[in-house]
Amino acid sequence: MDLLCRFGYDRGMQVEVTPEETAVLIRWRKRSDNHVLVRMKAEAVLYASEGVGIDIIAKMVERAERTVLEWLAEWRATRMCSVLTGHAGNQNAAKLTRDQKQELKKILAQPPSETGARTGFRDVPAIRDVVKILFDVEYQADSSYQLLLRLCGLSLELPDPFDEHRDEKAITRRMAEVKAQVKSLLDQGWEVCTADEARLEHEAETRRMQLPKGQRTRPSVDRKKTSQSFFGALSLTSKKVKLYPIEGNQNTEQTILALDRLQRETETEKIAVVLDNARSHHAKALTALHEPGQLLERITPVFLPPYAPDHNPVEHVWNAAKSNIANIQRETPEETFGAFASYITGRTVDYDFEHLPLRETRNDFVSWRP
Repeated sequence: MDLLCRFGYDRGMQVEVTPEETAVLIRWRKRSDNHVLVRMKAEAVLYASEGVGIDIIAKMVERAERTVLEWLAEWRATRMCSVLTGHAGNQNAAKLTRDQKQELKKILAQPPSETGARTGFRDVPAIRDVVKILFDVEYQADSSYQLLLRLCGLSLELPDPFDEHRDEKAITRRMAEVKAQVKSLLDQGWEVCTADEARLEHEAETRRMQLPKGQRTRPSVDRKKTSQSFFGALSLTSKKVKLYPIEGNQNTEQTILALDRLQRETETEKIAVVLDNARSHHAKALTALHEPGQLLERITPVFLPPYAPDHNPVEHVWNAAKSNIANIQRETPEETFGAFASYITGRTVDYDFEHLPLRETRNDFVSWRP
């Protein structure tokens, strides 16, 4: 009972958590790559901040009430550092004062080049040097510096990926033309699809241990890689994807076969297919087939601007499907490719030129933004 009395125990007790701390705790609770204990502690603190009773919290995190009380006592003493497993009581418990944090925030508001950083980005080692030199404070874990950056209001994201050949102004102009053309064709009753190729890879990994008598153990790893390419066409009217396996490599011949099949399976007389600027899509052997009287005369190609794959809705279908199957290692290539195809063809998708998901980047770098 000494801990209960010292901590001021009652079943409706609350702990104080700032909005910034709440946001970080929620992220830690959701992240599957954190230690289980970190997620449990974050969950317990969040519950306590809402006035949930200790007995209920203990049941939710499957720990004894006394353990939860100890976690909350550590929270009061060391705040965020107490949640990180094994961090309480060590160098991660060192904190900057409020004035020091304000000073650090002013320093980090300057471009990295003006504060001695070697690149245009701030990373954990750079922040560690700044904190050590200015305040003689050093944390043991990288996560402490990441938290410090968040509390200073900085983003832990890289700028959106870019290509040195990418011209944003030209892309904006061309996309306005593409959207206007697509809208006009849809209004006229055309079928409009956005199309592209995707390559999927299956890697089967088997391990065995050889134990010859009198010799050291030797692990042996056998990896077999198999890939399969697909051509997909996302209809902007039905929101469904028609998926065609590609035999061999992605090339102009395979694109012609896929477009011909798409044409035969589409009832609408006029079809527009939005494509990127891959070389195989511009080959003379293909473009000539769109002329009257030729194999693909019903299809009118519409080309996206160069270096702008993120503006093609079907690209986001590929990303969603690959993410869906990424966490399960299937035994055979057929199972992997089948799961990919089933995910795509078994649903409707909301992607079009006006409703594309935002690109996300996540890492330990911090970009300076004025």
